[in-house]
Amino acid sequence: MKSKLFHMIIFVCLLLTSCNASEKSKAPIASEEEKEVSAAQAIIEKTEYKLYRNISRPLSLYEPKEGCYLGAYILSNSDINFDIETFEKITETSHGIYLRNMKLGAIFPIDWVLECTSRMKTPYIILQPPSEDFPYQDYLLEETAKEFGYYFIPMFVQFYPNPHQYDNPQAYKDFFIKARNIFKEYAPNVAFIWSVNLENCEDSLIYYPGDEAVDWVGIDVYDLIYTNNEKNDQNLFEDIDFVYYSFQGKKPMMISQLGISHYSNKDHGYYIDEAANKISAFYNTIRNQYPQIKGINYMDFNNIEAAPNDMGQDNFKITSQEQLTEAYKNALKYTYFIDSLDIQSSSSVEEQWIVSFYPIYKQNDKIYVSEKVIKYEWEDLGIMNQEEKPIWVNDDAYYSLENIIQNSSLNMQIDFESNKIKIQ
Repeated sequence: MKSKLFHMIIFVCLLLTSCNASEKSKAPIASEEEKEVSAAQAIIEKTEYKLYRNISRPLSLYEPKEGCYLGAYILSNSDINFDIETFEKITETSHGIYLRNMKLGAIFPIDWVLECTSRMKTPYIILQPPSEDFPYQDYLLEETAKEFGYYFIPMFVQFYPNPHQYDNPQAYKDFFIKARNIFKEYAPNVAFIWSVNLENCEDSLIYYPGDEAVDWVGIDVYDLIYTNNEKNDQNLFEDIDFVYYSFQGKKPMMISQLGISHYSNKDHGYYIDEAANKISAFYNTIRNQYPQIKGINYMDFNNIEAAPNDMGQDNFKITSQEQLTEAYKNALKYTYFIDSLDIQSSSSVEEQWIVSFYPIYKQNDKIYVSEKVIKYEWEDLGIMNQEEKPIWVNDDAYYSLENIIQNSSLNMQIDFESNKIKIQ
């Protein structure tokens, strides 16, 4: 009898424990402790996937529907006699854009512009202030604009780059807007580029003159061997992402100036292998992950020779080293890179791919996206929060992408080779 009573007590205890556990499993996840338990119940891993969706927007002046223009600056490279044909023979690559510097109010380089045009190249002029002390000289704008518009040749103007160097953001924006309006009147053939230096891009957005004044957004990228007397280990794309995510939905972007150093006079060291790998990786990454960067201009010059007052420390020339030339040539062999200007698509409304800022996670082979994607990036799609329980990652709710797609009119394509998820 005692034995039976003992076993009945054990059975009741087990039953109560089981019921209690069952009730807990049905309870909604609410507390911080329960979130941590939920995340621990199955492996949640961060993936390499990038989440893309398409939007419709009008194309800017000379913006291609897709692809990336190739450009180059060669006018400080005496080794190739500053010659377009020689540069393209060495690189075995046709470029569509060629650059030069000019100060506002200086003599217009008509001979160079006509040479570019005769070779089916698009002139790109970096328009600098006439004076460091007096940059905003309004009276120079009209005559300069008339010279740019006289032959109605398609051109790019990178106007007053690196705005961070100017003390007053409002004065800079006012002058930029005034310049853009005057050029629209007298030189509507010119696409205006507002550009920032990568090293101070986060502090430069307060200088942005507004969408109406800007056709393209540019980023000047110089990868140095040393920065502040220390070896440079910067991940260029971390800072590029800051600009990219800010403008990808409304403006085409361009790496307006790109230089990757292979030699520094700081230690008199050559870094050929590293530079070759960086060149390959940079162009491949742009091609695969940044559809709204639609132009890259490589700066083929030795800044140790070109910079005034012995300020230059790095050599960016690719034409002086066969290994760099090969890396450059191989990176550009894809049809994605284009050498002819699109003059027909301007203002046409086209579908464009933009990428989500938020990382993608996976649990039990299911892909999860942040609730913030639904709230902020897909707000216009009218997707409601799912009734399903989310998984939790660092206090952020993540929902099954498959379930989101099934409960909407969207379609999903996954490219496992390039780690792209496309939603349209």
